[in-house]
Amino acid sequence: MSDDNMKMPKFSEIEYKRPSVEHFRECAMSTRLKLMTARDPEVVESAIMAFQREMSAFDTAFTICMIRHDLDTSDEFFNSEMDFFEENYPVISDLSAGVYTALLHSEIRPQLEEKFGTMIFRKTQNQRDIVSSEVLDLLAEESSLENDYSQILSEADILFKGSHNTISTMTPFLESTNRAERKKAHRAVSDYYAAQKPKFDEIYDKMVKIRTEIAHKLGYKDFVELGYKRMERYDYNEEMVKEFRDNVVKYIVPLTSEIRRLQKNRLEVDHLYYYDLPCLFVHGNPVPVIPQSEYFETGSKMFAQMFDKEPSFFQVLGEHDFMDLFSRQNKSTGGYCASLLDYGIPFVLMNANSTSDDVATMVHESGHAYAALRSIDSSQFIECLSPTLEACEIHSTAMEYLSYPYMEMFFKEHADAYREQHMTLALLFLPYGCLVDEYQHVVYKNPDMTPEERHAAWRELEKKYQPDIDYDGDEFYNKGGAWMKKEHIFTSPFYYIDYCLAQVCALQIWDISRKNRKKAMSIYDHLCTEGGTKTLIDLVEGAGLESPFSLDVMKKIAYQVCDYLNL
Repeated sequence: MSDDNMKMPKFSEIEYKRPSVEHFRECAMSTRLKLMTARDPEVVESAIMAFQREMSAFDTAFTICMIRHDLDTSDEFFNSEMDFFEENYPVISDLSAGVYTALLHSEIRPQLEEKFGTMIFRKTQNQRDIVSSEVLDLLAEESSLENDYSQILSEADILFKGSHNTISTMTPFLESTNRAERKKAHRAVSDYYAAQKPKFDEIYDKMVKIRTEIAHKLGYKDFVELGYKRMERYDYNEEMVKEFRDNVVKYIVPLTSEIRRLQKNRLEVDHLYYYDLPCLFVHGNPVPVIPQSEYFETGSKMFAQMFDKEPSFFQVLGEHDFMDLFSRQNKSTGGYCASLLDYGIPFVLMNANSTSDDVATMVHESGHAYAALRSIDSSQFIECLSPTLEACEIHSTAMEYLSYPYMEMFFKEHADAYREQHMTLALLFLPYGCLVDEYQHVVYKNPDMTPEERHAAWRELEKKYQPDIDYDGDEFYNKGGAWMKKEHIFTSPFYYIDYCLAQVCALQIWDISRKNRKKAMSIYDHLCTEGGTKTLIDLVEGAGLESPFSLDVMKKIAYQVCDYLNL
């Protein structure tokens, strides 16, 4: 990318233009006709590549719109443009499914599989299974509800200590070394969610029923089956995920209880309450010793050293406005990396708030960005440039561990504390991720549950996966309200276990890096360059790692992390 640095556009200068659904429809119908009648692989390739360009253009327009909306959710123009995409993306998906159905049914399919590989055909069949014209209106409703939830969160205004805060900017107060301040901060956040509870209950209830109706119309017994299809789980199933969760309960949850026992002693408190949990060190969690204004320069140097290339990919992206790192009012919450397919360039969005999470998130999303750049030539099909989502999360999570040797650049003498905190949080996350996953299984297998029953189900599962939580009489949390804080439950059903699976794979890379960093970097780069040309298990094993579903791997990772943390 550096060779073409002068040709690379700035994100702020890229023109947004609403794509034409009718033009896309004409292209789709024309392509479908060609595929139905073609007997020559070259003719098929020409037609499908022309259609790929139309798909790429539509997706690029959507991504530009989404990013500009998320940078300022009060912008009425991009709010209305997002409404356009909510309404029309299901139509585009249905038209695309029609094109690829013709590819599936081609009389020369064996020749095409030899030419294109089998992955595009697997993805095509999957797309056929999750979209049909009879559910387009329901898909648009589902998308609208997801945006309603995200919009409410982006507008959050929590008054604390005389200032207005977003959910993100409350984080430093939630980790305060002052226990009284911590408690008040957590109550302020709890009060915010409690006030939103009626809205969130209504939104989620509608989501569950709409998603269930979509599943039934597509011929599935429940949304769990459809959800697994949507997540493109080609080589593992619900039973394997359940076994994974059971292994976490057996081998990881006891370790988290030991972490909490040591934390209680470290904080010198008689009892650990929920508002104590984010504060791992008596003198406070490590925070970057450099100001936010230096994040970009320091990150650029770190990645240049890590990959022995200057300028680093991170620097080039930042110099061309393809990242927005800092939290502010009316900016969408969370963080992500999204690729502009027409340009082959990823965009990194996050919400820095002067906590250690700033660095972890910046590195995490940069892992996605690096993978997007490395996989740009992995397939001629845009559908196969990125792997399934749990594999994508290996790219980002492994990057967090590979950055360990460079953390002095951000934390100086507190780098060891950062690494200890990061690894501790990784271990604590595994049960929480499984909790979120099992909760969704319960909800979608019982779609007629009342909101109160859903809250009660969450509270029971908390006791299984997070037995050390004491909510100190907080009514909202005691009645099972904490799930409302997890955006993925609303907007990305069944996604969250992907982080857990990726964590187990990434920890294998971390362990290799401690003995042979060059080998670990080679494995990492191999995973990134493969793109989406293989399924999860094939990707992982092809890179020399073991399946995250392996019981032996779970035991080994538990032992290695225990040793690292001196548990």
